[in-house]
Amino acid sequence: MILLVGGTGELGRRIAGRLSAREAPFRALVRPGSDASELEALGGVSVAGDLRDRGSLKRALEGVDLVITTVTAIGRALAGERRATIRDVDLHGNANLIDAAEAAGAARFVFVSFVIDPGLAGVPLAEAKRASEQRLTRSRMTGVIVRPEMFQEVWISELVGFDWRAGRVRIFGRGSAPHAYVATDDVAEATVRLALDSSDAHDVAFGGPQALTRREVVERFERAGHPISARHVPRAVLRAGSLALHRIRPIPASLMAMALNADRQTRPLSAEPLRELGIEPRPVGAYIDELVRRR
Repeated sequence: MILLVGGTGELGRRIAGRLSAREAPFRALVRPGSDASELEALGGVSVAGDLRDRGSLKRALEGVDLVITTVTAIGRALAGERRATIRDVDLHGNANLIDAAEAAGAARFVFVSFVIDPGLAGVPLAEAKRASEQRLTRSRMTGVIVRPEMFQEVWISELVGFDWRAGRVRIFGRGSAPHAYVATDDVAEATVRLALDSSDAHDVAFGGPQALTRREVVERFERAGHPISARHVPRAVLRAGSLALHRIRPIPASLMAMALNADRQTRPLSAEPLRELGIEPRPVGAYIDELVRRR
């Protein structure tokens, strides 16, 4: 039995679809009031609960062998939820989930994170993720940490100020750092394959097969006939904002710090780990072409 946490999110729904296709039985931890109909249609059993409620976690984890979690306060914030906090979800919530899973006798725990390099030291989200990873490593469970590059569907969207349809794009920093944007479907497939594998602990970082800078992404849309007015947010503004908001608004502070760190990246993540899992990943250029065709 598998417990999926974060199943109502974009990545979680795609993971649920792949578990269903494999006829892998799963439960989905769903917050009260959330719509679980799509997960139930896939054959999942929805269980009401919350990462802050240890009693609900204990009930959800009865008989569970494997836990997959994609949940993060950042995802909820981007979806419009205002009450989710890094402290409640990414720090204490993940700690509660890891502890409850270990106490319930789960053997394997898959944690979707990201690459936490020295440039993110002290950043609220990065520190919460690091604490969760360390807690998982100390547990008796086999830990699998999945670290994807920037998601194509998020970072080439209005969610982060990339409104190519309206011809307005916000570029954080200089926009000259290469990023191997990865497809959400490829992340979902990799997560499921790593979860259902019976081998030892994994710590897998990967990107897509094609690296583009933000400026190059803009140029791809312009060559396809969509003129864009790009506005740069200077690095100094990102740095000052992340420091000023660190205590009072940790989510915007984390997003600013992560955008600044991404703009300083010199080497994109490789797609080889995906290919080693038997996945041929979608290039970001193919995704851009698909967006333009669909318009």
